[in-house]
Amino acid sequence: MNSTAAIFARMAVVAASLETYNGAPAIFSERAPDDFLDTPPVKPFVIIAAPKRDDFAGTFTEDARLVEHNVLIHQRDHGSSASLDAVARTIREAFHNRPTEMSVDGGRVTIVTATGPVASPTVDPALLGRRVLISLEMQRN
Repeated sequence: MNSTAAIFARMAVVAASLETYNGAPAIFSERAPDDFLDTPPVKPFVIIAAPKRDDFAGTFTEDARLVEHNVLIHQRDHGSSASLDAVARTIREAFHNRPTEMSVDGGRVTIVTATGPVASPTVDPALLGRRVLISLEMQRN
């Protein structure tokens, strides 16, 4: 059960609001490619971090996992964070309490919660950041 792939798939809800990279929405795993940041992106972009938690959540009869991911949303600081905040809120709303709208290979999402967005410091002072924490409970078929 690949939680990262499930999150990537659900990000289609914000794809039109994101910067593009190689003809696709700028949604990355772990970090943005160096060449992407060579030209300052105008629109927000998303980084889906590796799970910060991945615990067994099953019982004697069910095999389940509880996985948490930080989804980082960044944008160049151009004086307003309005578009950054709008994308971050849309991401939270697209996930929170919507397990039936997600699919995961080999199982199903039984519970999904999303918290945030909250400020997320960046190492680049030219970037603004927000973070949404997505918690998934997945049950194997």
